[in-house]
Order: sequence, then C-alpha cells, then structure tokens
Amino acid sequence: MKLKHIIRFEFVPLLLGCSALLATEAMAHGTHPGQPTPGSANEAGVARGFVFLDRNGNGTKERHERGLPGVSVSNGQDVVVTNRHGYYEIALPERSILFISKPAEYEVPVDENNLPQFYYRHYPNGTPDVAEFEFPVIEPTGPLPRLINFPLLKGKAHTRRFKAMAFADPQAATEEYQDQVREDIVNELIDNPYGAAFGLVAGDVVDDNLALYPRHNAMMGAIGIPMWNVPGNHDMNYRAPSDEYATETYKRYFGPTNFSLNHGDVHFIGLDNVQYKGDGQGRYDNSAYRGYLTEQQLQWIRNDLSVVPKDKLIVIITHISLITHALDGKGERYNLGDNINTVNFHELVDILQPFSRVYAMAGHDTSNSWKVKVDHQHNWYGDWFLAHTLAETRGNGWGRGPRDERDVRLATMQDGNPNGYYLMNFDGTEIVPHFIPAQGDPNQTMRIVLDPLLEGARDDEGNVVSINRGALVPGTKVVVNLFDGGERDSVMISVDGAPFTDMQNVLRTDPFMEGLRARFAGTDDSFSTPVPSSHIWEYPLPELTLGLHVIRIKARDEFGQKSAKAMSFEIVE
Repeated sequence: MKLKHIIRFEFVPLLLGCSALLATEAMAHGTHPGQPTPGSANEAGVARGFVFLDRNGNGTKERHERGLPGVSVSNGQDVVVTNRHGYYEIALPERSILFISKPAEYEVPVDENNLPQFYYRHYPNGTPDVAEFEFPVIEPTGPLPRLINFPLLKGKAHTRRFKAMAFADPQAATEEYQDQVREDIVNELIDNPYGAAFGLVAGDVVDDNLALYPRHNAMMGAIGIPMWNVPGNHDMNYRAPSDEYATETYKRYFGPTNFSLNHGDVHFIGLDNVQYKGDGQGRYDNSAYRGYLTEQQLQWIRNDLSVVPKDKLIVIITHISLITHALDGKGERYNLGDNINTVNFHELVDILQPFSRVYAMAGHDTSNSWKVKVDHQHNWYGDWFLAHTLAETRGNGWGRGPRDERDVRLATMQDGNPNGYYLMNFDGTEIVPHFIPAQGDPNQTMRIVLDPLLEGARDDEGNVVSINRGALVPGTKVVVNLFDGGERDSVMISVDGAPFTDMQNVLRTDPFMEGLRARFAGTDDSFSTPVPSSHIWEYPLPELTLGLHVIRIKARDEFGQKSAKAMSFEIVE
C-alpha cells in the first residue's frame, strides 16, 4: 500500500518546567523521562531532530518508532550523519532548506502529487521583498521548530536491479502546451507500466510560466512514482535581482535545488547548475545565465560524497550539460563559453576522482542528444564516466510541427530524434539508458530513409506521387538515424540478403527533417532548421536492378542494446 503524507514538524513550548520539558522531549524522541536527552534548549540557528522509521505512516515520531542511524542530513553545505538513535543537529541559517539523503533501503513520504517530502524550508519571514516577483514565492515559516523529525518508510530489500524514468525538459509555456505534455507523455505512463522506482526530471520543468507548476505536478504525479526534479534556466524568477533569489518559486514547490538520494548500489546527486546573471528586469535571453557550480555547491558535494562508499555508481542530474559537443546550424561547435556546458566542470571532476564510475544526465540542448566519454583529456582516470545530454521530452517545442489525430504536435528534434523519455535500467553499478519515443513503441529505435528520394516520388510542386517507388538516382545513400545513438555505436546493413557490412557514422542533417522543413515552411506547422546529428549512419547503394529491394539494418549501442529494422523499396523505369 502506498503511504502519502506531509512531514510534520513538532513545536515544543519553551515555557515548560524542567521535568515537563524532559518528558515532552522524551515522548518526541521515543525515550523515557529521566534518560539523557539531546539538548535541553534550542539555540538560535540550530536544527535538531530525528530521522525515524514511520511504521504507521502518520508522519509523527512515536515512542515505539526507532530512529535510523547513518542518514545524511544537510543544510545545503554542511552534512551530518544521524547517530545510533537517529538523532542529528546542524546549523540552519535563515532562508535555507534542511533536507535528508534518502537511504537505499527506505523511501521518503510523497505528497498528493508524488513529490518527495524530504526537506524543511527555514524561511522565518518568507522570501525577502527584493523584487516584484511575478509568481508565488516562499511564505513565512515562523520560528525554527524545536524538533524537525524526518519520517522514512520501509522500502524494498536491497536490490541490485531497478528502473527509473528520466525526462529532460517537459517545458510547457501555456495551458495548451501542458495539454500536449499530458497527451503525449503522461497518458501512456499512468500507473507506471515499466515498473520504475522513481522518476528524474532534468530541469525546465515548465517554460518560464511558473504558474503552471501545480498543474504540471498533478499531471506527472499520475504516473504513480516519486518524481525528483532539478531546476532549469526556464524555471527561474527573471525579476530576481541576483542568482540568490532566482529559484524562490521553484523552492516553494519542489524544495532544495540540490539534493541526493540512494537506491540500490547507486548514489544520485541532483544539482542546480544554472547560475542566473541577469538584470532583474524580467527579460529572458541566453546571456542571462551560465552553466556553473558555486563554491558552496562544490563544498556540499564534497561533504555529501564523504560518507558514500567509493564502490557506488554516482549519477548526477543537472539541466545544463556538464560537457557536451553541441553544434550550431552549420555543423560547427558552438562558441558557447558558458551557457551550454558547465564552465567549471573540471572542479567537479576533481571531487569525483575517488569514485570509479560516473554517469551524468542533462537536458537543455533542444537540437541534439549527445554522449561524451569523459577521459584523460578531461583529467578523469576512473573506469568510466559518461556525460549524456538526453533527447528532450518536448523535442523541438510544443509549438512546432503538424498536429496528429490527438491535436498533438510532431515535436521532433532538429537532429531528427523523436521527442520522448528514458527508461534507465540499473544493475549494480551498471546503467543502460533506453530512449522511448513519445506515444511510441520501446522497440522503435531508428528511422531508415533514402537520400535522395527515388526519382519520380514527388512532382515539381513537391506533392507525393509515390512512396519509395521510382528510378534510382546515382549516388543514392541509405541513411539511418539511430535514435539517441552515438559515435561508439555500431550500425550494419544488408542489401537484398547480402552479408551485413558496416555503415559509416557521419555528422550531417537528417534528410527526413530536411523534407519536413521544406514541406511545412511558411506555415503555422513549420519546423526549426535541421542541425547536424551525432547519430546518423550512411551507406551508398550499389547499382540495382528493376524491382523490389529489401534493406535490413541491425545496430548495437555502446551499452550493448541491440535493435533491428527493415525497409523495402521498388525501382521502376
């Protein structure tokens, strides 16, 4: 049975006699009056309490409910670990968030929208009046409670194998775009058909319209799993005067912008690596932020990882990629400086050196998905480190492309990758990310086209005359887009039953997207300009006789996932 509730924080009156105070603390702590109890007074700026196993699921620590040792508790920089009674105490400055790191064998409570309840906001006076915020910010929380207890629920026994869902950039700007998120993504995932333990959202939860948070959360909650989020550049308060206040609305709905959790043999770290550097005037452009980790964040990561066994897989979730090879529309590397990559990535690499296996996932790049192998050239000497820029949930945008029978846009990315999401398969410290197209088949892994089309397939106005039937144009190539693929994947082709031979991985635009761009140019259904893709393979067709011909493709990606597809075409005079 799923237990949902909000964490309850216990306020103990200060004006109690000594014996009454000890008795009240004893009940809250699960001890007997007269036994030693931690701290008889709550000095200003110090949080204390217990992390405990909430056996009856009511959110309140009762006498029979034991504290849990070894749980990390953080104020956003410092990290302490609960003692054998589950007790902790830690400094908690005003306008900070106290949170725990979920232990692998336990679950945190969730609210009615399946958002994890693992934190306490300490904003005695609420968000300061530093700007005319457009969206709701944090309301006053009042004085620091004497006890801040964190309930945990018993999870499944430790398992090496589990699944998680991953979403990059749902990013709806309007109510109608949010309709498309529901129709294209949520509906097929209701009741968790893949058996995922939880979901991860790599930022741009919405698209600047932060008023959509409540509706978005309710819809994603219908999937039926805890949903952990990090903020993106479109989740910021652009009227904030500085980065310090840029995520006040986000924190109101989601809690800390940096967090960690454990599951199986994996330690997950969520990071806000979007540093706002705008002018507070409510304007958005790519110069208003950069990919950056502050010294406070880096210190928190050091402290967080100091109590993590070195044989764990580290999974990092950010919005902006730690490192990617994004291209501009001409196939050249972006001269981006600071808003596509994380500019001080090297500092994070230094911190991660004690660990041998690291996987980083991010979103942000709406044009292409990339996998960068981090190695010695990045000063990394562990066994394996992959920085994966995910294909996006919103593709190239909910306002692009023609509508289907559901009135949902064909939001294909500029590199020809469908919009969609991921099923992350974990086995110990191994991870296999599997991309699934929206409203799609998990076995839909590639697209095969001929480039150019067979002669006679279109008339002079571009209208369809035939489909893959016509005269073969000299120099025609078979072009395969292996969705979310990369340079370390293998794609092979067989023509008319001949032995399979390797196709060539090339950096080029997808002719399928070139055709869609031309077809819908100048209409309300137009696509963005196609960009060179990192997951295109080519093979030049030999001279072929008239009649039917069959192409068979088989692929194997760098994670060992195999897929196959076939197509036929007809050559006529």
